[in-house]
This record gives sequence, structure tokens and C-alpha cells, in this order.
Amino acid sequence: MNIIYVNSNTKILYSQLWDGNSYSLQNEGVLYVREGLLSDVPRDKCLSPCSLDMRGYTLIPALIDCHLHLSLPTREPANIKKRSTALLESGIFAVRDAGITDGQCFSVQPLTVIHTGQAICKAGCYGANLGHPIASVSEAKIMVDMLYHQGVRQIKVIASGIFSFTHYGELCNPTFTASELRAIVEKAKQYHLPVMAHASGNEAVLNCIRAGVASIEHGYFLSEEALNMMAEQGIAWVPTLTPVAAQLQDESLFSKLSCTQQDTVRRSLERHQTMIALSDQYNVRIAAGTDAGAPGVPHGKSLHTELQLLKECGISTVRVLQAATSEAAAVCGLQLLAGTIKPGKKPYLLAVQGNPLNDLSVINNNTHLLLPS
Repeated sequence: MNIIYVNSNTKILYSQLWDGNSYSLQNEGVLYVREGLLSDVPRDKCLSPCSLDMRGYTLIPALIDCHLHLSLPTREPANIKKRSTALLESGIFAVRDAGITDGQCFSVQPLTVIHTGQAICKAGCYGANLGHPIASVSEAKIMVDMLYHQGVRQIKVIASGIFSFTHYGELCNPTFTASELRAIVEKAKQYHLPVMAHASGNEAVLNCIRAGVASIEHGYFLSEEALNMMAEQGIAWVPTLTPVAAQLQDESLFSKLSCTQQDTVRRSLERHQTMIALSDQYNVRIAAGTDAGAPGVPHGKSLHTELQLLKECGISTVRVLQAATSEAAAVCGLQLLAGTIKPGKKPYLLAVQGNPLNDLSVINNNTHLLLPS
């Protein structure tokens, strides 16, 4: 992977182009960048902008990972830098960091990071390793105030624990009620901050939907009722298949599971894939997130794994790619800057060899990440 910085006045020659929404590629052409933004044509035809020859490549929007943890498994700055490099080398220009313990937002340019800061979790329940436990709604509101002043761009709430690896379908009780979550969402709206909700188990997911969150993270063991409500309300689903699949595919993790656990994890993943296939029928918005930093989920290349797993659910390749481009940009609040290739956007691009609509694997090899200078 090479990183190429695009001059603010440049013409990019390409063989094919996928704009982030269409169901087909555009043929050979020229993409203009004028004053740092994509443009149909140069404003002044007398100007001779720099030329970037990407003939032999297909241009697509650069990728986005909607759910990961840059601070996991360890917080050292050198390790965070290595992870950011691995992300860029995988064609990923932006990520949404889904919770840290110390509340310190950080910069790892040129990677774009959408910070959520400390996650809001219920005292005594799951999630203390990702944020700050609170005992009441009033404390949660104070925390939203604090997070806003720290510069976060979204709020994360942890509305459930995780599902059992031993007893199929067994889940912890929801950690917040729908009314508690609604109060947090309404407080966040005062600052125009979307709320992303960690939730597994149908009751927890329904609580989050009724509270008006922007996205459901994980969502294991949700129901068709939840899918229908998400579609009606435009709530995005970030299903994070990779961390569960890793338990079955990573030998070091798989060997630690008992036979019963192996079967439970496999059945849980299969059910999740079935619900993702159903979500396509309901037209639920799907965005790609890896939960990188979890055991067996490395930063960067795991997004390619996540996209392949989504494809295996039966979702069309276009929708899979949208999950990491146009849909991901909307979930991360980047839709005015990136996610699609159209006039007014910045040149966050990925140059791949081949047709990604026919072969998803072309995003893995011999690619170039284009970033605005």
C-alpha cells in the first residue's frame, strides 16, 4: 500500500471509477481536484493542474472502520501509532474509536479519528474497561457535558453485556432502561452528538431503538421486530462479525474453548449472519465495524475480513462496499467530506486493480490510498 497525497489542484486519470453508490463502474476518465475539493471540470481551462496518472486502476472511496479501539489491547503511544499505520496501509482513512478509559482524545494524523471518549456504562455492569461507570441518569448527563467539552464527536453508551459463549442465547439483563437511554440521547442532542449503542440481546436493542440512538453496535440476538423498527427509524446497524468469527478461526483462541463453547459460538455467529441477511430484506442501514483491539482482531486488515463476512451473509457486493464507504461515512458524520466520489467532497480515494464489484478481494492487494495534501 502506497499513500499518495493529492495536490489541491490536480487532475487524476483513471481507468474505472465506482462512486460509492452506483451498481456499476464508470469507464476511463479524469477526476478533477480544484482547491482541495473534487470537481466535475476545472474552473479555468487555461490552468494546467498537476496530473496524477492512475490509469490501470479503479478509483473507489477510501474505506472507513466504524467501530474499533485504537487503545486496545495496550494504550502506549507507539502501539497506537503502529495501529494507525496498519489502518492506513489497509486503505482505511478514517475510524470511529468506540471507547477509552482515560478520556484523552488523541491525534494520529493522517488517520482521521472520530472520538467517542469514555463510554457511558452502568456502575457494576459490563463496560468499565471502555469508559466511566455512572450510577444515575443525572451522572450520565454530567458525563455528556464533560465529553462534549473534551471534543468528542459522538457519545457511546453500553446498554448490555455480551452474550454467553457457554449457553446459547443467554444474555445479561439490559444495563439501562429505555427511559434512561432516552434521557442520555436527548442530552446528547443538545450538543448535536449522535449516540452509538453497544447492545446485544433483543430487549437491550429495543430499548436503544425506542430511545432514538443513531446506531446499534453488535446487536447479537436481535429480532425481526428490531430490524423493522431500525429500518423505519433509519437507525444504522454495525454488526461486528469479526470478533466472534475470530474465536473460531484463530487457533490460539479456538483451542481455549471447550467443545460446548465452540458449538455455542458457531451457532451464535450463524444466527447473526441469518439476521444480517434478513436486514437486507428490511433495507436496514448496515455499516462495517471490526471491533479491532478485541482478541484476534488486528487493526487494518480485519476490515477486509468484516467485508468478506458480510458478503457471506448474502448481501450484494455493492451494499458490502457501501458499508465501508458511503454508509460508513454517514454513520461517522463524515458524509459531507467523504464516502462517495462527487463534486464538493475531498479526495479520500482508494485506487485498486480490478473491479471490486465483481471481486471484493481486489481491495486487499496492490492498492494506493489517496489523501488530500
